[in-house]
Amino acid sequence: MDSRWSPTTKLVVLIILLVFGAWLLMQLSAVIPPLLVAGILAFLLKPLVDWIVHRTGWSRGFASAFTIFLALVLLLVLTPLILTPGLANIITNIDLDASELEPLLERLRASVITVGPLQIEGSDLASQIGQGVQALAAPFATGAIQIVSGVATGLLWAIFIIVVIFWLLKDSYKLYRWAFEFVPASHRKEVIMLGKEIGLIWGGFFRGELVLALIVGALVTISMMLLGIPNALLLGLIAGVAEFVPTIGPPLASLPALLTAYFMGSGWWPFEPLTLTLIVAIVYIIIFQIEQVYLLPRIVGRRVRLHPGVVFVGAIVGAIQLGVLGVLIAAPAIATARLLGGYVYRKLVDLDPFPELDAEKRRRWLPHQPLGPQPVRAIFFDLDGTLVDTDDMMVERIAQFLRPLRRLFPDRDPRHFIRHALILAEGPINWLLAHLDRLDLDDELFRFNDWARKALGLREPEKMILISGVDETLHQLKPHYKLALVTTRSAGAVQRFLTDHGFEDLFDAVITASDVRRLKPHPEPILAAAEQVGVKPEECVMVGDTTVDVRAAHAAGARAVGVLCGFGEKRDLQDAELVIENPMLLLAYLPQE
Repeated sequence: MDSRWSPTTKLVVLIILLVFGAWLLMQLSAVIPPLLVAGILAFLLKPLVDWIVHRTGWSRGFASAFTIFLALVLLLVLTPLILTPGLANIITNIDLDASELEPLLERLRASVITVGPLQIEGSDLASQIGQGVQALAAPFATGAIQIVSGVATGLLWAIFIIVVIFWLLKDSYKLYRWAFEFVPASHRKEVIMLGKEIGLIWGGFFRGELVLALIVGALVTISMMLLGIPNALLLGLIAGVAEFVPTIGPPLASLPALLTAYFMGSGWWPFEPLTLTLIVAIVYIIIFQIEQVYLLPRIVGRRVRLHPGVVFVGAIVGAIQLGVLGVLIAAPAIATARLLGGYVYRKLVDLDPFPELDAEKRRRWLPHQPLGPQPVRAIFFDLDGTLVDTDDMMVERIAQFLRPLRRLFPDRDPRHFIRHALILAEGPINWLLAHLDRLDLDDELFRFNDWARKALGLREPEKMILISGVDETLHQLKPHYKLALVTTRSAGAVQRFLTDHGFEDLFDAVITASDVRRLKPHPEPILAAAEQVGVKPEECVMVGDTTVDVRAAHAAGARAVGVLCGFGEKRDLQDAELVIENPMLLLAYLPQE
């Protein structure tokens, strides 16, 4: 019986899903802006998390939490330092000017303003100004409850955004893998190239605008300080933030500086208010010309370069739909729409959807194997549990010891718990071993380990039994990839293993506990192996049986393959890009052309 859907059924189901998706989107419209904010912030913080993981070997979850905590601390510390003095100064001056507002309005009522052929009655203008001041003051007099409610709502949304940022930073690569699995194999190449281009658009915009904001903010702050304009740091901050609103942001950022110069004057130079205001305007024009002509093309790049009119219209539409957030993301959203529209058009007329990509970029971007878009040039292997059999005698001995408590374990079998506990302990043990090595005490630890194993009747560590099929697999991979051995074993034990099995010339690099200062899960062993074989870390794959192998690979920027022939179980290795039963199955996933 053929259970496949007919084209009509597929079309009906697709229409129903689209309608349901549109309805769900409307129902959850209040969540969209916070999710966009969380996605943008996670996008900006991801390089910092990657750097922390790369430098420390911390788990991605801990590095993500630390990064968010650090960002919050900086925000809480810097915001009062930057904003409070400037705002207090401005408010003080507003209070002083407010006391003189009534005489000014009286003079305005008695005057007539002539602009060309138009005449404006001063009394009408004064009335409008008075009503505006009353409208501004009304919320502060009557809106206390609304203010408290708004603060509480804002706090809840802030917590929501922080939680979403954490999970995006921690599991972004899992989301990528999950989404990639739904793409048909025949379309994956184009989806990868589309994703790369979109990533370059948003990355180029936000990271580029962040750099521009820092540069322009610093230039404005320094120039205003030299001119003696009050609140120079606050004006620089406003100019920097305005950089995220292309075209219309910089002119708007100059208005506070012009008003400050005119009404508050200079603390250094005896300029007339109008002269000082003109000088400030010229300084802003020079800074923004430097930004537009020199900095913007080099920092943001061509992918986000749009006509100013298009950006202006997009910013207005974004403001209507999403408020301030819509203004901020207008430029990259329009650039993304332009990219997708061009892709659809070229597919409809049977043209190459990416004509501007050269052959070298296509080679680097397209997937060569199921492990991801980057080609694999080197394979690193752990030793115990990956190339040689794991000694399960220790697990069995501990299980016998815990036998009276077996009712406390799932299926009354404590071995799964023991394996998981030993995997969790591997990281701290490696850390202890690395620090003992600095004190030249690691030999004593190895001798104690040998004595303990003999006392418990366990197999001697020197007697390493090769997993069946590993020899043939390594020799089959050797002509096509750089091979390396990355283990926490001592140099003497590894040398005996290589000699016993005739592997002296098989590996291009061998990294033992004696060759690095910090052991897995720190990335140093992976990076050392990559350097020795002359391959970039992102072009390497680490094959191992425990979480420390996976964490070390990701910390170094490499990919990880988990094998189930050692200590680790599938739940322990779920963060790896690929989990296979044994190393021999690598031949099915890696090309050997």
